[in-house]
Amino acid sequence: MTYLISEGGMFVLALIDYIPCFLRDIDEFTALFSALDIEISNAGDFLKKLMDGQFIFYCDEEYLSVFEKALGIESYKDSEEKRRKKIILKFNEKLPYTVFRLKESLSAICGKENYSLFLIYDEYRLVLRILNEDDDVLRQCGELLERMVPANIKTDTVIFNTHEIVGKFKHSYLSQYTHWEIYSKIL
Repeated sequence: MTYLISEGGMFVLALIDYIPCFLRDIDEFTALFSALDIEISNAGDFLKKLMDGQFIFYCDEEYLSVFEKALGIESYKDSEEKRRKKIILKFNEKLPYTVFRLKESLSAICGKENYSLFLIYDEYRLVLRILNEDDDVLRQCGELLERMVPANIKTDTVIFNTHEIVGKFKHSYLSQYTHWEIYSKIL
């Protein structure tokens, strides 16, 4: 028995093994089945790619573009990981928009430990404090708040710094800021 290994890592039995032994020595059959083995292997690879394309975690660039186009997402030349994260975030946005769903979505963008959310009911105000992240995460959070928070609720987004970020600066530089400015300003 002869096994072929396709690009997908699947073992495929060679077609020549399916015909009777006395026909295997004929050159025409050998050439025909060798060509068909290649075509079947290519078809198997295509089917594997097609099956993987259904799942965001396994799909390639081509299928990521299909998901982005269908969901109306602009990629801004992001890495594959960021693109996958945006697609998953879009799929996880489910109606009704509640505080619980907002927290789920923010956790997907920032991580559970990198933000805090306060809802001040009597003032109709929502305060989001985000750990100093890159601009893309801040933009995604802003877009999420725009989509999910009702128009009658005022949103305040505050970016806060950690000791790791502030510790890089000298005291002489930081002395020109108040404690609140050091805590919440992008340095």
